[in-house]
Amino acid sequence: MNFQETRTLFPVTEKYAYLDNASTSPIPKPVFEASRNHDQERSLLGELAWDRWMMALEETRELVAQLIHARKEEIAFTKNTSEGINVIAQGIRWKRGDSVITSSVEFPSNLYPWLQLRSRGVKVKIVKPEPDGHLSLTRLKHSIDDSTKLIAISHVQYGSGYKIDLRALREISTDRCLIAVDGIQSMGAVDVDSRHVDFIAAGGHKWLLAPFGIGVLYVSRKTYLEPASVGWASAKEPEKFLHNLRLATEARRFEAGNLSYSGIYGLRASLQLFFKIGVSRIEDRIKKLVDTVVSSALERKFSLQTPESSDHRAGIVNIRMRGAKRTARELAKKQVVVSSRMDGLRISPHFYNDEEDIQRVFINLK
Repeated sequence: MNFQETRTLFPVTEKYAYLDNASTSPIPKPVFEASRNHDQERSLLGELAWDRWMMALEETRELVAQLIHARKEEIAFTKNTSEGINVIAQGIRWKRGDSVITSSVEFPSNLYPWLQLRSRGVKVKIVKPEPDGHLSLTRLKHSIDDSTKLIAISHVQYGSGYKIDLRALREISTDRCLIAVDGIQSMGAVDVDSRHVDFIAAGGHKWLLAPFGIGVLYVSRKTYLEPASVGWASAKEPEKFLHNLRLATEARRFEAGNLSYSGIYGLRASLQLFFKIGVSRIEDRIKKLVDTVVSSALERKFSLQTPESSDHRAGIVNIRMRGAKRTARELAKKQVVVSSRMDGLRISPHFYNDEEDIQRVFINLK
């Protein structure tokens, strides 16, 4: 399947140059149909379709694991990124005086759960980016001390699009502290290698092209995390309904009860599409489109809030601009969809976009 053919899977492209995948992606036809298929099964069969739902659940778990170089037993499903990060924050055995390192440019989902730990005596150290917007590994390293229990960082920053090197982050932290990653702006856009970190939380509604209400959580098998809440599905043998609690050893112990199975069907379909096209091909495609955005912006003398170096970019480009919110609204009236973040215009193409979509942005910025 070539990328021009993929556009036919996205009805949104018939009207819009949709370049706001970092906010909410449009779902492709196979994902819409898969979610509808689940609802139809439930309507026609009810509980008789249970085995189909469980098969879809485990198939999707395997696909997520494959996507991020993990093992199936290290994957749990959540509702969204926020829930996954809270599972991590509440599941660690904290003691008074422990500290968390995070940055001043995190989305609130990767800040508020750590700030809440202050009531338990946990210190939160907030590292500021450099003047050019990048997060200095040296500055992060200097923030680590004997109290540091965890570094909480976004793989790709939602505002600037800055991508941190997870391997280098692990190298500076060594084994002194855990690493928790907000992966919602990277999973589906660039390679995410779970082997360099302890935890990853992400939602499905952005780059993964999945429905709302389905998220993923990676918990390394080498790291113990206590479930903050449990239910029948958390048990080692969930369908025996025993009255003594024996938790599953796999990450599914964080799945307390029934999940959004229509969301599971949708996520399975989106991941199948990713692997059909080729995950590395998709990453290359996004990189080329982002390169086009960057070069087009620089040619027109716009100032970037995103690194010019492709090593530290993913799918987001932020152009500094006065009145960015107003500009985004005006572009939407012309069927060009972007968003405003950090007093700039944030452009986030996915593989189904093309160069013409990008040029429609700049034609309308004149």
